[in-house]
Amino acid sequence: MPLYRRAVAAFADLPGPFRAAFWIVCGGGSFVFMMAIARHLADDLHMLLIVFWRAVFGVAFMMPWLARCGIGVLRTDKIGFHGVRTLSNYGGLLFTFYAATMLPFADITAIGFARPIVGSVLAILILGEAARARRWWTTLAGLAGALMIVRPGIIEFNPGIWLVLGTVVLGAVNAILARYLVSTDSPDTVAMYMMAFLTPISLAPALFVWRWPDGGEFLWLVLLGAIGMVSQRSITRAYHAAEATVALSFDFLRLPVAAVIGYALFAERPDVWVWVGGAVICAATIALGRSESRAETAAAR
Repeated sequence: MPLYRRAVAAFADLPGPFRAAFWIVCGGGSFVFMMAIARHLADDLHMLLIVFWRAVFGVAFMMPWLARCGIGVLRTDKIGFHGVRTLSNYGGLLFTFYAATMLPFADITAIGFARPIVGSVLAILILGEAARARRWWTTLAGLAGALMIVRPGIIEFNPGIWLVLGTVVLGAVNAILARYLVSTDSPDTVAMYMMAFLTPISLAPALFVWRWPDGGEFLWLVLLGAIGMVSQRSITRAYHAAEATVALSFDFLRLPVAAVIGYALFAERPDVWVWVGGAVICAATIALGRSESRAETAAAR
């Protein structure tokens, strides 16, 4: 058996939590590298163009899957919801890439831990899910963690924080829509629609600032598309390798990865409150996930 196949087989035999931790680190690291590329290109290439080319190459990297499975996999009765999800994803990408030019990567990652908590609140408001007390307690804990990071009135407020908070809200909307769509459509079908719709949606604004990227920029944009696909597939595999509550426990690993990449590439030094606040948000998120899991288990009995 070739060495590659032996390595894949050995990895598949590892316990699910170990594989989930590996994929969480890969997914988080990939996303931070996407932010690094966007920051690198932002000095010369407009962010609207960066997001557009990210979409184009995202579609390109999905085409082998579509060719293998056939056009029939795109059959859906929820085309409008796919469009709304794409709009939320477009806004999230723009906000994240702009924020990456204003804030350290570790700060963005730490505040982003609040996404599941915001998603829980939106599920109450939008989907009519039960407003359990534990959801509000974890929301307050997550808010406290976010305040530890941004410390309003103590440190100079960075407008990039508003962009990250916007990303958190849009990411939560995205997750709720994805939860609804995958109830009938396959995860790869949902991903393909997002990529396919993102291209024309991002093209319209990009035309107002249009210019063709030069050779070096083009290569970075191809890499951006490739890394974006790695990030999406890694996160999906993490939640396939272990239960969501288990995978969520490893989400905090993204923070040291972001800190290392930020320091290595841009000499960023996150302060101690980023770690403390990130830990509080992550702990609240894990507590929420585990309590929700216990509630679902009890309801199923």
